[in-house]
Amino acid sequence: MEKRMILAIAMSLAVLIGYQYFYSAPPPPPGVTAGKDNAAAVPAPGAKGGPAPSPSAVPGSLAAKTAASARTIVVKTPLYSASLDTGGGAVSSFLLREYKDKPGGKPLDIVGGKKAQPLSLYLDEDRPPLPSPLVFASDAPAEIEVKAGETRNVLLTWESTAGVRLTREYVFHGDKYEFETRFQTTNGSMEPITVRPGLELGQVYEGELAGDSYSFAGIVVGSGKKGLNRYDLKDISKGKVEKGPARWFAADAKYFTWIVLPERDWTVTRASVVGETGARVAAADAAAAVQPGETVRAGARVFAGPKRTGLLEAAGKDLPELIDYGWFAVVAKPLVFLMKASNRVTGNYGIDIILLTILIKILFYPLTQKSMVSMRKMQELGPILKTLKEKYKGDAQRLNQETMNLYKTYKINPLSGCLPMLAQIPVFIALYKGLLVTIELRHAPFFLWINDLSAPEHLWDITVAGYTIPIRLLPLLMGVSMFVQQKMTPSAGMEPAQQKMMLFMPIIFTFMFWSFPNGLVIYWLVNNVLAIGQQAMYNRKADAAKAATA
Repeated sequence: MEKRMILAIAMSLAVLIGYQYFYSAPPPPPGVTAGKDNAAAVPAPGAKGGPAPSPSAVPGSLAAKTAASARTIVVKTPLYSASLDTGGGAVSSFLLREYKDKPGGKPLDIVGGKKAQPLSLYLDEDRPPLPSPLVFASDAPAEIEVKAGETRNVLLTWESTAGVRLTREYVFHGDKYEFETRFQTTNGSMEPITVRPGLELGQVYEGELAGDSYSFAGIVVGSGKKGLNRYDLKDISKGKVEKGPARWFAADAKYFTWIVLPERDWTVTRASVVGETGARVAAADAAAAVQPGETVRAGARVFAGPKRTGLLEAAGKDLPELIDYGWFAVVAKPLVFLMKASNRVTGNYGIDIILLTILIKILFYPLTQKSMVSMRKMQELGPILKTLKEKYKGDAQRLNQETMNLYKTYKINPLSGCLPMLAQIPVFIALYKGLLVTIELRHAPFFLWINDLSAPEHLWDITVAGYTIPIRLLPLLMGVSMFVQQKMTPSAGMEPAQQKMMLFMPIIFTFMFWSFPNGLVIYWLVNNVLAIGQQAMYNRKADAAKAATA
């Protein structure tokens, strides 16, 4: 029994603590503010109607034919509202209409802050040098509305006094989160030029984009043969981002992502952190020598929106892998699939989690029943085990031998008691990760005060010695149910000290679940209630059988 208890506790705590360690988003190292490449960051966009950003003066650089003022062009679709800044041509704001910054709040901006400028024009090579940033001119109105089923273009142009012309074109669609961006360089000068156009993605992980300490935030690169590589802020600050070919690259948060899918493979050329909470990655096409009179083109599709499986599948084959289900993805994906399928009928993800818990309990029923039988037999052998301990008190080896002979005689596997718990650990982790990354649970209500299954419960706060302590009911109920379950479980063979130690487990688990999302706490609470019911039924049946044979 002792081995069983220690093994169960050690395995549970080791897996949970190890899981948190490896999946926790590490805080930025003290003193780290920006990476080396931050020095080359694109300056903040100019305000709407304000003066143009001052292009950097590089000796020998091309000069703009006409001075243009930076301004903002707002594109509104039924799904989002995007603000384009003509100073660099980046996206300064991207508001998702169907996703709020909090339950009942305002549309969420997935740019994350002024320090990030997704889709900034990135020129890895430009000879002769071009001003930085380029301030484009555009005939587009200040506000453009794109209805469902419609497509609208926004053209940005820049031309030098020597005749070099650069254009950026955005193509927006009214019914999806994808859009296109294209570049074109025409050499109208008398000398050859070299350009290597690309794009820079950036995102600041603050507020709703920060997620939690257990979810990923950073850069993801899809490189084809090498699969998908994730780099969190710690990796980026240490310069671990591989500079190589990319079929696509993304600035990725827990529920929302920016993805650039070039028409052909580009090369990741640099990556850096932005402040303490953001990331930036740039990739570029191959360099092109453009002779006088020639034109070169490049382009990419862009996905900016929620990480829903169907949307990502429609955007690209391997893009659903951006939803990080963790080590036990093979278990997590079917569980999430069943939960979503159930929701089509119930319309309440809290009920779906309860139904999923019942299904898992049914699947583990035979294993749990076998464990109860084994523990019952061990309880009945308690007096004999106590006699053996007294008889072989000074001979541990002989005591172990006689104990194992006793188990063999009565056909008891001493490890079978903890097998259900060990078997459920992968399921628990898989479901935990599944509930954590499933965007459908974000701001999904259950009932009464539980208005977000993806966040910890919030009833009210109390202040103690200057510290704010949230009061939560579900974790307390979970702890009480676990205590009841412990009291009903046979504890044959345990020393009194061990029994007291087992009673601390509900306290430990209550502490652990205090900051867990509501959905996971509901799962564990319902699982405990079902286990109590199963244990009560088995105890009643076993007592009746014992009374009949007495």
